[in-house]
Amino acid sequence: MKMTYSVAEACQLLSVGRTTLYHAIKNGELQVAKIGRRTVIRADLLRAFVDGLPSKDGSASSGK
Repeated sequence: MKMTYSVAEACQLLSVGRTTLYHAIKNGELQVAKIGRRTVIRADLLRAFVDGLPSKDGSASSGK
């Protein structure tokens, strides 16, 4: 089980570009950590971010 994802991996998992992901980070919607110079995203925080995204009807998704 992966504990963290790189920015590139998170972009691939979410099917978004780096700019979109960094926008979410800058706005405080997604928390990151630094390991040396490397930016990583914890798997649980990435899941929480996805679960909090609005669904087509405008409500937050349930993640299930």
